[in-house]
Amino acid sequence: MRKANDSHTIAGALRGFSGFTIQMVRTISLVMFVFLVIIFYNIYNFYNVQFVTEKYQMEIRKDVQTINKRLLFAVASNDESVTAAQKEDLEGRFPKIEGYFSTISGNLNNEELGSQLTTNWKNFETASFEMLSLVEAGDTAGAVEYYNSTLNDVSEALADSLDLTGQLAETAATSKYITILVVMGVSVVVLLLALIAITVMNKKKCKEMVEHIEADLNILADASAEIAKGNVHIDIDYETDNEIGRVARQLKVAVESLSSYIDEIAKNMQTMASGNFNISFDRNFDGDFQEIQVAIESFSQQISDSMTEIMEVSQMVSDGANQIASAGQNLADTVTSQANIVDDLSVTVGEITDQISSNSTDATSISKEVEVVAENIVEGNKRMQDVVNAMDAISASSQEISKIIDTINAIADQTNLLSLNASIEAARAGEAGKGFAVVATEVSQLAGQTVEAAQNTAGLINASLKSVEEGISIANDTAEKLNGMVAQVQGIAEKVKTIAEASNSQAISVKEMKSNISEISSVGQNNAATSEESLALSYEMNEHANSLKGLVDKFELKK
Repeated sequence: MRKANDSHTIAGALRGFSGFTIQMVRTISLVMFVFLVIIFYNIYNFYNVQFVTEKYQMEIRKDVQTINKRLLFAVASNDESVTAAQKEDLEGRFPKIEGYFSTISGNLNNEELGSQLTTNWKNFETASFEMLSLVEAGDTAGAVEYYNSTLNDVSEALADSLDLTGQLAETAATSKYITILVVMGVSVVVLLLALIAITVMNKKKCKEMVEHIEADLNILADASAEIAKGNVHIDIDYETDNEIGRVARQLKVAVESLSSYIDEIAKNMQTMASGNFNISFDRNFDGDFQEIQVAIESFSQQISDSMTEIMEVSQMVSDGANQIASAGQNLADTVTSQANIVDDLSVTVGEITDQISSNSTDATSISKEVEVVAENIVEGNKRMQDVVNAMDAISASSQEISKIIDTINAIADQTNLLSLNASIEAARAGEAGKGFAVVATEVSQLAGQTVEAAQNTAGLINASLKSVEEGISIANDTAEKLNGMVAQVQGIAEKVKTIAEASNSQAISVKEMKSNISEISSVGQNNAATSEESLALSYEMNEHANSLKGLVDKFELKK
């Protein structure tokens, strides 16, 4: 048994280990924070030197080139409005650039460079406006000479300052980059060393703590092994006042409670195994064992209820078997009588089937003949329509002839008028016109005869037109009546066709009914055989029910 003076060994070891680890982590965190501040500060400076300074340098170079182009454009255009526009643009560009120099000087930490850039930029600004003044004064040649001399020198000096700026920026960026790498390397080395130290110390502390805990855990491990094998009646020999001791005491209480539960459950299960389901527990279980207790009690009650129901059902089965035997005998007699009736019905249905098939054949033949009559009437209707069309053509021709007769009448009137004029002229001519007068008289007579013949022809044509109209009217009436007959004949043909189809369907249905009746006869015979088998089975089932009732009576059930 463990001694009491070993108490709090685990708690003390854990607190010492935790305090050491927390102190090491805080120290490493502080050191890493310092390194991170240094790294971020150098990254910020690197960004200003490498990107901001280079950006401003490039913008200054671009503006210098733009200003030179605008000055040359003002000289080349020699236009006051263009010169004024270029001057206005330059007045906006120079102040914008002046703010860049202080930023460059601060990023490179070089006030002398900032002063040099400012001075050269001011000189470039002064020279640019001086050249614009020459252009405004109209001295183009002087402006060009000034551009090639003074302004070019100033631009070169500014370009040299910008080149120096680029060199210093590159040097400073390289220095910042190296500083960042060095700080990062040192921080990584420090972090690795700290991790190694923490690992070594943790390993040492863990080893000491494991040595303290291992002996205590072996006792609990042996007890757990016995419980895992199913041996719950064990004694845990451990009385120390530490964390493991408290666990051991709780485990001991749990084992004792578990043992008592298992003993009582085993006692009741043995009682039920002997056939006595009328059981009860001495006390109420706790925790998960309460569900086991409820389950066992419910199981015994359900078994008792089920056995009672089995006894009742077996009695009902026995009574039902007797009833089935009586009903089976009646069923066998009834099925035999039914089979005879079905055979007679099958013969009658066969005769009806033959009659319906004959009616279906006749109806199909009549339907085809009616269809032929309908086709003939339709053909006659088409011929009558051709007659109507021919009469319409005759009527149209007669109307054209009437127009021609009207034309002949007009010609006759003109001829009469010419004859009258010829007679008048012959009378004026005297003896010389007598021969012409005779001709005029003959022409007048001819015109009269023409008019008379035209009138007679017109009368005949009008009579023909009336006859044609009457013939068209009669033909249309005849055609309408034929159309009506066609519709009626087609309706009759459809009805006869429907009757034929219905007769065919009836013949098929009756044949199916005959087949079904044959199946009913066969099923009836099978039912007769089955009823006899059921009668035998009912007697056997009655015997089994009585045997089951005898088996259940052997058990003692809970009320």
